[in-house]
Amino acid sequence: MALKIMGCALVMALPLLPVSAQTSACEAGEELEIVTSSEAMRAALDADLRPVLADKTVALARTERAIAALRPNDTISLETENFPGIGFAGDVDNLEITGKFSRVWERGGKRDAREALAQAGIAVAETEREIIEYDIARAVEILYIEAALLERRADLACKRVAISRSLKEIVDRRVEAARDPVLAQARSATDLARAEAEVSEYRRLATERRLTISSLWGQDDDFAIEPGFLDLRLQSGRLGIDAVYSPEFEKLQAENRRLSAEIELRKAETVPDVTWTAGVRKFGYQEDIGVIAGISIPLGTQAYSAAKTSRTRAWQGLNVAKERALRQQLLRQAVSYQRAAQNALTSISVIDNQLLPEAVRALELAQDGYDRGAFSYLEIIDAQRTLAELREQRLGHVETFILNEADLARVTGRENSKSLVEKKQ
Repeated sequence: MALKIMGCALVMALPLLPVSAQTSACEAGEELEIVTSSEAMRAALDADLRPVLADKTVALARTERAIAALRPNDTISLETENFPGIGFAGDVDNLEITGKFSRVWERGGKRDAREALAQAGIAVAETEREIIEYDIARAVEILYIEAALLERRADLACKRVAISRSLKEIVDRRVEAARDPVLAQARSATDLARAEAEVSEYRRLATERRLTISSLWGQDDDFAIEPGFLDLRLQSGRLGIDAVYSPEFEKLQAENRRLSAEIELRKAETVPDVTWTAGVRKFGYQEDIGVIAGISIPLGTQAYSAAKTSRTRAWQGLNVAKERALRQQLLRQAVSYQRAAQNALTSISVIDNQLLPEAVRALELAQDGYDRGAFSYLEIIDAQRTLAELREQRLGHVETFILNEADLARVTGRENSKSLVEKKQ
């Protein structure tokens, strides 16, 4: 008697549950424009200002190259000596005025070495843009995958809604025939409402991810994920490890080339420049004019250049060590990503070929048996829960595979900043 009273109370409370508000959650909504992952990446790259900033850095490096191509400036000087004094010396005009022109004769190929160093600096600046583009494209790819996964979870929740609705119809018939207590009807309605609430939640989160992506190109318009995106990624994934890659490698290698060019400049600096001077000198109040000439050569250039060369070689050795350490780290990551993706594929295969067919068959048998009165409501709920858990586990393995395969593609160089925005075949 108490059980019937509790069931009646739950039935009376059913209108308070958000069932009617959620009935349209699994229905087709408004048609949205499909934006592929590559199109989303391209739009985000075009709108982001960080590549523009990198371009300005490259432009600055090019001006350094133009400056490096210039030779040292010529100089003109005017000097006076023996300026008239005061007192007895004021009548003596021994003033001498000297005008000189000086030019530096660069030796050892310094100008070519400077230009080569500036050119290497341009290459270093250009690698910064590739790193920025790569980071932007990777961030969009992860957001796009997350949005697709949330939509797939909403689809799974819709399957649970369909099962719950079918089960509720069976329960309603049995309750009307007084073959089950009213509590079973209340519980089936609650399960249906919960499944529909999950659909709405996943739809909301998926919309949030898509709007986050569109905000990266300065818009707030929603769009549709390309159909079959997850299935395509699942089928086209590759798990080989031929080599490891990072845009940081190119930056380190470009920096090493710049350091090598700097070493060549230091070697050129060991050859001293010669500064020659020519001019005229006027002596006193007379019309006497003399011609002067001279040269100057700096001393100690070899020791100074050798010290700078040692410092540059130390930086070069540090860069080589950084590259080797990064390569080792990426190789370890690649192996980890590969194993995780392979394990996920194995799990997906087991679920698809063995577990899911049995779970679907068990639910069908449980529904049929419940309708005939052979099974209890708890048994059919257990079969439904098992099927839902298997589908969720499969999607979890799909997520593991796609994310690890994407990371594997990143660290093995199968995808760079340009190929990321190309349409995946």
